[in-house]
Amino acid sequence: MITFENISKTYATGIEAVHDVSLEIEKGDFAFFIGPSGCGKSTLMKLLLKEIEPTVGKIYINGKDITHMPRKNIPYLRRSMGIVFQDFRLLQDKTVYENVAFAMRVIEANSKLIKKQVPNALSLVGLLNKANMYPDELSGGEQQRVAVARALVNNPMMLIADEPTGNLDPDTAWEIMSLLNDINRRGTTVIVATHAKEIVDKMQKRVIEIDKGVIHSDIKKGVYTK
Repeated sequence: MITFENISKTYATGIEAVHDVSLEIEKGDFAFFIGPSGCGKSTLMKLLLKEIEPTVGKIYINGKDITHMPRKNIPYLRRSMGIVFQDFRLLQDKTVYENVAFAMRVIEANSKLIKKQVPNALSLVGLLNKANMYPDELSGGEQQRVAVARALVNNPMMLIADEPTGNLDPDTAWEIMSLLNDINRRGTTVIVATHAKEIVDKMQKRVIEIDKGVIHSDIKKGVYTK
């Protein structure tokens, strides 16, 4: 499904963030990217999202080379991805319902589909009863659940989460990871970048450890060794 082929990325500062990375993630996989700050895991996420371009190498999604994709086509590529951030990135002047619906309006979905999909997504994350509330009326965990619903509402083939539990207490963090696990069981490919050792160890999923820009280890059911 996703292939990094001999990927290297050197920034304008001269820093090589990733070096000669080759990696395959299959459809339906659940993979953790782990490693210390500055190891290169966020760079790999940005490369996948086409926020930055590789210096060397190629990236394929579903067999299609996206490395030199025209900029005008990038929004269409991103429709196949749901994205969850550490800081939630909710629109504070919109309700829970409106935040999730916004992701559909961006891709010009019709009103009938929005009215069907948004309640479904909110039900999946257990927040249908809070659809009319605003982000500042919710706990951190609830805000992250809204972010997950927003990421899922367009039925993406993959969900990419960059430190999704970084701002949450341990119990709430585990609730979010359990939710991502349920989503994965429904067939969505999930990729998570995290520092949360306890969660990685408990989940027993694929662990891709990155150190100084290279893949240090890739274990099908592993633990965080740092």
